[in-house]
Amino acid sequence: MEDQHYNGDVWNHQASALLEMFGWKRIGDYDMDVEGSDGNKMGIDTILTFETPLKIKPQLAILEAKRYKTTSFNKNLLQEWVERLDKKLLKLRNSASFLEKFPNVENCTASDTGVIAIWFSDTDNYKSFYPKFIESLTQISISTRTRKAGISKIYVIDNTRFMRLFALQTAIRNIKENSVGEFKFLYSPKYISNATLTRLNALTIEYMFSDIVFAEMKKASKTVSYIFYFGQNDLNSFRLLREAYSKTVLWDKSIEIFLYVYNTDDEFRKIEHDIKEHVFDGFQISVKRMSCNNAIPDFLLNLTKDEQ
Repeated sequence: MEDQHYNGDVWNHQASALLEMFGWKRIGDYDMDVEGSDGNKMGIDTILTFETPLKIKPQLAILEAKRYKTTSFNKNLLQEWVERLDKKLLKLRNSASFLEKFPNVENCTASDTGVIAIWFSDTDNYKSFYPKFIESLTQISISTRTRKAGISKIYVIDNTRFMRLFALQTAIRNIKENSVGEFKFLYSPKYISNATLTRLNALTIEYMFSDIVFAEMKKASKTVSYIFYFGQNDLNSFRLLREAYSKTVLWDKSIEIFLYVYNTDDEFRKIEHDIKEHVFDGFQISVKRMSCNNAIPDFLLNLTKDEQ
């Protein structure tokens, strides 16, 4: 039990550090006792904020980190986690003590967003377990409250999503190591009502669940466009990707594109030429492959004691 608690603490630091690498900011320490609106203290793993084009203020998010084996997981456990986090968000929303302890929170949105970060450590069993996990997610019941109390958004990220984030962060780290410039994520106005294209340091929680991530790097003499793609690897899907890309201000054939594709196989090699010559006809495009493995990467495993 002590080892499980220790491993959970380590995973909390690693998951938080990963989000910070994507531009999120941590408020306070890890594993804190915070007083809710009812005067009772409750444990909070991590408090984070991130910029988002959807809100005027930075989005406040409460992270709950869970490290489990697939054999120890069941849908009742997940239901319990969701209900508990929902209650914490509601109690923090009107807590004067919370605002007093963390004054920066007043400059953020209300506490209506939670993230449950699950890492299933027996990764060899994860693939066969995944359908059971998805079934458990679909069976979660959400409590109904009066409109006055408000609603919470709770996101559940497990190995599948984390593997994508590991791959994305690895690609970005390689880009920054080999290029000098200002790297930003792009948020298209096509999907945000009455908004212009937005450039942010942060990868929003919504983008973490997207099959497409747009970014750019502004160098001294030019702008380079980056597309990170996690969807189906067939020509029709890449045509849809091209249409999505056309909604950005980088729809300019003089701008070089680097297309990073996730989870490629031998079949992808057969269509790579068509992607470059026909789907993105006229663009200067290079196709690169993102790494895909089920292990926590070294840049998180090797965090220094201070970083943890």
